[in-house]
Amino acid sequence: MVRLGDAFDRSGSVRRPAYGKLAAEPWSFMFYNPQPPDPAELPPGNGHVVLVVPAFLNNDLITQPLRRFLNRCGYRTFGWKLGINWGPTPHLLTELRRRLDECVRLEGGPVSLIGVSLGGLLARDLAHDRPDDVAHVITMVSPFRLPTASHLEPLFRLCAPFYIDAFDSVRLAAPLPMTSTSIFTRSDGLVAWESCWVDEPGGTAFELNGAHCTICRNPQALRLVAERLAETRANGASPCTPAEAHL
Repeated sequence: MVRLGDAFDRSGSVRRPAYGKLAAEPWSFMFYNPQPPDPAELPPGNGHVVLVVPAFLNNDLITQPLRRFLNRCGYRTFGWKLGINWGPTPHLLTELRRRLDECVRLEGGPVSLIGVSLGGLLARDLAHDRPDDVAHVITMVSPFRLPTASHLEPLFRLCAPFYIDAFDSVRLAAPLPMTSTSIFTRSDGLVAWESCWVDEPGGTAFELNGAHCTICRNPQALRLVAERLAETRANGASPCTPAEAHL
């Protein structure tokens, strides 16, 4: 087992993104606001429940454009409601599992998970623990194939002493027992794109254009997520009722 705080490459085989790409991230965050795809062009979600886990040092606000779009597509999409994602602390891991329980009860069966950046690591960890409750895992610019390299490493190391010792970072890249989708971009300015995807049975990796920090606004990403979730929806999702729309 490798502790997440020690999961950064020291051999030089995995490099941090170039500083030019890093500099483009804040520009993208401030000025990149494209129109999302037209939900009418995409398969309807039919009320399938989707739980979205935010990125490191972010909360549900960062995933709002993605969740709003998926709701317009007919999914019931929910944030994790746990505040800032500090990483795999005992509290956040416990509460994330309770949040999954709430979503499973609402769906009446397995739900889909979407994790953004570090949120994808938590989503894959959760899926390994609770395979009967998860129908599909989508990771977006998530460096789950360790070791990785990131400009966020110093901040991550500051938080690492608070992480749970039992968090098994080795199995994050192990094949999941359900459908999986990994989305990555070579323009990523925060984490090494090479660590954001892996071939696995039942899984598909997709390369898009765009920055790391605006992946939840990226029209290519939004369309792809909706299309991939449609596979889960086609396997049977419960209809939405007004009383269930607020979790």
